[in-house]
Amino acid sequence: MRMSNVIVWPVLGGLCLALGCSKEDAAKQPEAAPATAAKDAKAPADVKAPTDAKAPADAKAPAADTKASTAGVVGIVAEAASAPTKGSAAIAWLPEMATMVGGVDLSSLQGTSSWKDALPMIEAEGKETLVAMASCNLGLDKWKSMTMGLDPAGDDDKLAAVIVAQGLGKSENLDCAATKLKESNGGKVPWTTDGRTLRMEDGNVAYVVDDDTLVLAGKAWAADVEKLIKGEGKSAADGALKDVIARTDSTKPLWFAGKLPSDAKDAAKMLGDVGEPQDVAGWLDLSGGLEMWVAIGFRSADEATKAKQVTSTQFDMFKGMAGQFGIPQGVVDSVKFDTKGNAATVTAKASAADLAAIQAQMAGVMAGAGGMPGGMPEAGGAKPGM
Repeated sequence: MRMSNVIVWPVLGGLCLALGCSKEDAAKQPEAAPATAAKDAKAPADVKAPTDAKAPADAKAPAADTKASTAGVVGIVAEAASAPTKGSAAIAWLPEMATMVGGVDLSSLQGTSSWKDALPMIEAEGKETLVAMASCNLGLDKWKSMTMGLDPAGDDDKLAAVIVAQGLGKSENLDCAATKLKESNGGKVPWTTDGRTLRMEDGNVAYVVDDDTLVLAGKAWAADVEKLIKGEGKSAADGALKDVIARTDSTKPLWFAGKLPSDAKDAAKMLGDVGEPQDVAGWLDLSGGLEMWVAIGFRSADEATKAKQVTSTQFDMFKGMAGQFGIPQGVVDSVKFDTKGNAATVTAKASAADLAAIQAQMAGVMAGAGGMPGGMPEAGGAKPGM
């Protein structure tokens, strides 16, 4: 069992559900594992706070299998207010080997009614872990942010997560959670405690930085993360992602940056002759509605300009039909295409009223589909019972 199963996946699974993922998507989380305790109340002298690099705001990292429904996302962003990013320097604790990084401000997300509506499903999916944590002063209401870095090809072995939650690093809370969760693991504790370091049997490590901060590291990155916590080594902000991270704004409630995998590059060819995209960066601002900014990096400024021209032309062909899908004209008019160096960019804005209108339209479409005579057709075109 892995530490990431205890801390990362219950939160990501809950975020997935709150954004409107299907129950099947959320069920892909690994089985929860027991937690253990850190013994010392004081952080070691060699733990140094990272310098204030442009960094992630927390949790959820770029989730590979998450498919958020439009209605679910709109329901959240229409109400969310962006709180100050508490983990804006956390990127300094992510190693340079990360090919994807991102962050989420959980504190602002949990203030929405959509999250509250999803809580019963969230609690059902990670019941044992969440109940144990809540009984030890580590309930979801205490979670503030999560910042993650990973290599998609490395599974948990190549993953690092900086998690900020009120009381997460306090020994009494971790001891309590360990006792509660140990019972569901046949009495077996999957890690040993070495001062403020938790070492798992599979080689994964968790470092308690302070009373509210824990840094999780997969076994392939554990040594590098430890160096970063001590103020040594090279972080993702100084590695191959340096320029990509610099494009985004990690103080936003949701942000991301990373290298594009080969399948994404192949998909871009469907747009036409746009060159070869290399990376992606962007952010979402949820205050008073939704504002988004996304940049796709190319091999040259010429390729970025060509991509801008192609996507802008294709969007112009769609604009006239946007109203048929319930998209307010103001939202359509807000979409702008541009370039920045060797990146093609797109921005869009929607007010809370715009998002509410889109949500209502989507709800009507789904209700209409569900109310079709005879139900929805089965695969092959046959209706149920035929």
